[in-house]
Amino acid sequence: MYFDANATTEMLATVAFAIAEAATKGPLNASSAHSQGALARRLLADARETICMALGHDDPENIIFVSSGTEANNIVVNGFSQLNGRVISSAVEHASIAAPALAAGSSTTIPVSPDGVIKLNDLAKALSERSANDIVLVCVQAANSETGVLQPLEQVAALCKASAAQVYLHVDAAQAFGRIGLSTEFADSISFSGHKLHGPTGTGFLWMSDRLSDVLPRTILGGGQERGFRSGTQNVPGIVGLGVAVAERLRDFNSAVSKLAELRGRFEDRLLQEVPDSTVICSHSPRLPNTSNVMFRGADADTLLAQLDAEGVICSNGSACSSMKPSASPVLRAVGLSEREAFQCLRFSFSVLNTIEEVDRAIPLIVEAVGRVRAYK
Repeated sequence: MYFDANATTEMLATVAFAIAEAATKGPLNASSAHSQGALARRLLADARETICMALGHDDPENIIFVSSGTEANNIVVNGFSQLNGRVISSAVEHASIAAPALAAGSSTTIPVSPDGVIKLNDLAKALSERSANDIVLVCVQAANSETGVLQPLEQVAALCKASAAQVYLHVDAAQAFGRIGLSTEFADSISFSGHKLHGPTGTGFLWMSDRLSDVLPRTILGGGQERGFRSGTQNVPGIVGLGVAVAERLRDFNSAVSKLAELRGRFEDRLLQEVPDSTVICSHSPRLPNTSNVMFRGADADTLLAQLDAEGVICSNGSACSSMKPSASPVLRAVGLSEREAFQCLRFSFSVLNTIEEVDRAIPLIVEAVGRVRAYK
C-alpha cells in the first residue's frame, strides 16, 4: 500500500515501453546532423508539443528539458544570482528554491499564515520596497509537497505585475502539474519533475517565457543544447517517456483528479472517525486532491513510520528530499506547529494507481500502529 506519491510514483507500463522502444532506435544525439540526429530531434519535438498542450501554451521552444525539478529551479535562481538580482520566496518553498535563494545573498522570505498560504500583504510590502531599477525574482510554489496547500498564483502574479521593479515570477509545479489545472498565463517560468507523474526519474522540464529568457544568464555552459540553458546531450529515451506520461495524464485528467480526490476523501473521513484526536494539517485550505498530512497526537512520527512500513503501509514523515534529517519540518513549523507537534506528523499522498480497497485495508493498520506507538510512551 504505497501512499507516498509526492516523493515519487511508479512508472506506468506505457512509459516504460516507450522508453525501451526509443532506446532500440539506435544512437540518438539531437545535436548530430545525420538522420539519427534528425530522429532524435523529432522525438524531442513530440514531447515538447505534448507538454505545451498540457500547459495550454503554443510555443514548444519555451520548453527546456532538464534532469529534475531541482535542476530547473537552480537554473532560474542561480541565473538571478548572476544578475545580482533580488530573490523573494515563500517560507514553505522546496529546498531546491530555498537553498539557492539563501546562497544568492540578497533574498527575502515571506511568511505563510496558519492555513499555509503566503501572506500577500507581506509580499506586497517586500515588492514595494524595491526600486524601479531592481530586478526581482519571486518564487512561489503552486502546491506544497508536505501539506498539499495551493498558493494563490493569480493574486501573486497581480502583485508582481503592479510592482515598479522588474519582477519575474517562478512557479515550482513539481507537485501540482497533472494534479490541478496549470497555465503559463501568470508565470514567467514553471518547473516540473517527471517522476512525480509516473514518468521516469531523471527527467523534467522548465517552461520559460521569452520575457525571462531574454534576461536570464545561462549557468550550465557547453554545447548550447536547450537554448543554452541546459547544455549537454539530451536523454532522448527518458524525455520520450516523460512525454508519454504527460500525454496519459492529459488524456485522463478529469478522471484522474476525481479519483485522487475520492481516495483522499475516503482516507481522511475514515481516519478521523477511527482516530478522532488526529488532525489533518491545513485541512480548510485549498489543497492538492491527493495529499493528507496528519498529526497523530502523542505518537512519534518516526516510530509510527517504521511500524507502518513493517505492515506494508508506505508513507512519509516529510519531503523525501529532507526526511532523513533529524530537524523538524520547516514547512510544518512555518504553518505554526511546535517542534514537538511537527514530529508527530505523517504525510499520505495518493496516486491513480492506488485503490479504495487499499485505503480501507490501511486504516485499521494505522489505527493499531498509532495505539502501539502511544503505548510505548
